[in-house]
Amino acid sequence: MKQSLLISGPPATGKTRAALERFLTFPDSTLLTPTTTMAEHVRNELARTGVAVRPSRVLTLAQFVDRATELAPAPEAVLHLLIEQALERLRPSRLNAVAQFRGFFHALASLMEESPVDALSGAFAGDLARVFREVEAGLAVRGMALRNPRLRSLRRTPAEHVVLDGFFSFSPAELDLIEALAAQSTVTVTLPDWPGASPPRRRLLAAGFPEQRFTRIRRAPRRSAFSASTLERETEEIARRILEQAERGRRFRDIGIVLRTRDPYGPALETALARFGIPARFYFADPLDAHPAVQYLSGIVRLMLEGWDHAAVLSLLRMPVSGIGATPAGDALDFALREKLPGTGLPLPAGVPESFAALDAWRRERLEPPEWAARLKTLRTLLPQPVIEDRVSREQVQIWRAKTAALEAFDSSLDSTAVALAGAGRIGMAEFWRQAAIALALEPLRVPDRRRDVVHVLDVFEARQWELPIVFVCGLVERHFPQYHRQDPLLDDAARRRAGLRTSADRQLEERFLFEMATTRATDETILSYARFNEKGEEALPSFFLEGTEAPRCEVRIRPRPLRSAAVPAPAAIQDLVLRERLAQVHTTLAPTSIESFLQCPFQFFAAKTLRLRRRPPEPRDRLDLLAQGSILHLALAELARFPLLGAAVFDNVFVEEIRRRHIPATYRTEAVRLELLRHFQGFLADRRITLGWPSRVEEQFQFALNPLVRIAGRIDRLDVGPKNQALVIDYKYSAGNKIRERIEENAAGNLVQGGLYLLAAERQFGLEPAGMLYCGLRKEVAWDGWHLPVAGLEHVGESMTRSALREMMDAAARTATEAFAAIASGRIAAEPKDRDKCKWCDFRDICRVEAAAIVRRAGSA
Repeated sequence: MKQSLLISGPPATGKTRAALERFLTFPDSTLLTPTTTMAEHVRNELARTGVAVRPSRVLTLAQFVDRATELAPAPEAVLHLLIEQALERLRPSRLNAVAQFRGFFHALASLMEESPVDALSGAFAGDLARVFREVEAGLAVRGMALRNPRLRSLRRTPAEHVVLDGFFSFSPAELDLIEALAAQSTVTVTLPDWPGASPPRRRLLAAGFPEQRFTRIRRAPRRSAFSASTLERETEEIARRILEQAERGRRFRDIGIVLRTRDPYGPALETALARFGIPARFYFADPLDAHPAVQYLSGIVRLMLEGWDHAAVLSLLRMPVSGIGATPAGDALDFALREKLPGTGLPLPAGVPESFAALDAWRRERLEPPEWAARLKTLRTLLPQPVIEDRVSREQVQIWRAKTAALEAFDSSLDSTAVALAGAGRIGMAEFWRQAAIALALEPLRVPDRRRDVVHVLDVFEARQWELPIVFVCGLVERHFPQYHRQDPLLDDAARRRAGLRTSADRQLEERFLFEMATTRATDETILSYARFNEKGEEALPSFFLEGTEAPRCEVRIRPRPLRSAAVPAPAAIQDLVLRERLAQVHTTLAPTSIESFLQCPFQFFAAKTLRLRRRPPEPRDRLDLLAQGSILHLALAELARFPLLGAAVFDNVFVEEIRRRHIPATYRTEAVRLELLRHFQGFLADRRITLGWPSRVEEQFQFALNPLVRIAGRIDRLDVGPKNQALVIDYKYSAGNKIRERIEENAAGNLVQGGLYLLAAERQFGLEPAGMLYCGLRKEVAWDGWHLPVAGLEHVGESMTRSALREMMDAAARTATEAFAAIASGRIAAEPKDRDKCKWCDFRDICRVEAAAIVRRAGSA
């Protein structure tokens, strides 16, 4: 066994340091770690101490085995395909209920990599063994093998000295490999002290490994703790303490945050650290198909296979990675295409890249799997090339690196898909892509991050070889750290014990060891933390690992300090005289509703009428909103006045035409809305409260000069003309009776001008004598309200008033309109809503920031 050695001891006793010394002592040494990230970390640490080693000398165990055996590893996507095919052929009765679920495929693949087929026992042993053998046979045809056979197939030793460091324990197959290596060369193995490492330790000692024991703890960092009310507050407090350390001169790279698992703390920390301006590197991998570039290319393939749904095309083009999304041209295209939805198939709408339609022929072709892989690799040409300029930000460079890594992984996944489908012959695009999509979902994406001065955020398994001055260990609540483990449903604990595999009890013991290991990574200080309440607002139980540890509460909310202070100015009007003159010219003609919009909020008017911003067209399913419903009823009532004998049939004709014109799909909701509107229309037909018998004129356009500077324009829904040239103006509202009453009250308060200006229009435009203004609410029950002169037949409708009172209402509306025009022309555009309750219905509420401005103003005056 030459000079082989087993180094053992508790965490933080110097095992890794001793292993590295032996690694550097032997000239032809190879150091093996469990993960790629840990291998990179070891290389970086050696480089910082002035020791330069070739990257080929620090590898993962998987990379080492790749060099030492001729059997290729089995990608998880290939395993999934072979498992699916085996289940389809064998149809094991005990597994049929779950045979179609991808989660079951993943569990089977993990079990296959962990347990040899001859070690299976228990209730499912027979069915599992048959599936395992089918999969192994499929792998053999492809020159691949599962992990255990590959570990036991060592043909040669690539190095004279092999060091294995950072492993918690070893499986039987891994121990076979270590013994095979020790028979040919020198092997150094480190093992921590915990119950799960006892069986491999005994076996290595029995194989003749001499043991070097380390018992003295080399570092004793200070330990403190705190609790926060919520997870978000906990991450904010961590960020505050990191900045506090930085102010004392501590480098960010000397600080680490250790998580039990990535979720739920990873995303919350990423947000909090970014808000506080703290650079951080997260040592986690995302699924390849989560990267925007891969999502975009995958979306194009799905569109092609599914027949080019135009709504899906639009969603794809709105992605910034397309080069069209998040641009002015992309926004214009989005508005134009949404108005034409729904739609499917070719030709695609104008503005969609022509290269999309050119791909349509692919779905009718049949090619060999490698040919499909080569064909799909050309899709990357559909992505825009980056424009490289001087002074590019670090964030942009990282985005480019991530995109490059994603595209390389995309090509690699297509190649692995071709290997998985070897022997399938000429197949269609759909069959190839089905397997490719699985490969993309299973392939992890790791983006190189060469930044040096960053906070390190990693899970407890990746942290095992790290030493940092300051380490935060967060999320210390029961069921998160520690987690609680159940028996494997496919291979119970008894079967796993017989096979020499870890049981649920072993994994539970591991939780205590993980905590001890996480809390010994710091050299100066370890900070423990937990949230007292979970996301449901329920009180959380602190981890039993914290027993005896005092964790003071952090109650004060922390917010990032502004980079600069600035006074919050009061809302100011437009001062430029040229712009003011332009405003007066643009708004020389105003509609009553526009004036009311200004009275509610000057910014709302400015956005809608001056800038003429439009809200994004709704999706087809959302187009039949209250505004559209009211418009349909208005049109139907106008047609009824022209063709009164048609009755309710008028509504049906109008509804069908509007549904066609607006491209509203014929759904259950559409029919339900039609029946509701029809009921309201029939309710209006049955209403007999207005029976003056005066002839009606509908949809009457008007425009008259209010004064030498401004004109009023609009359209009257219905104008009833009496025998003495009286004018009764009627305006339909798709509102309930209480909303009509609110309009009457707001008019009295001077917030509305429609009634008075419509009566002025009847007088000045049509030469009639104003007799009244009535609103008709059509929603739910028909409701009438308004003002009128004493006219026979209107005694029970609205409010009767004298001619002078009606004139005063008209004059008040004229004065308010004149004052509104003056304010508009003076450049008043502030977000000052008169009724804040109406802001939730405003199309521009997301850009006016009226709530934020009010909060900042209050804070500044406090």
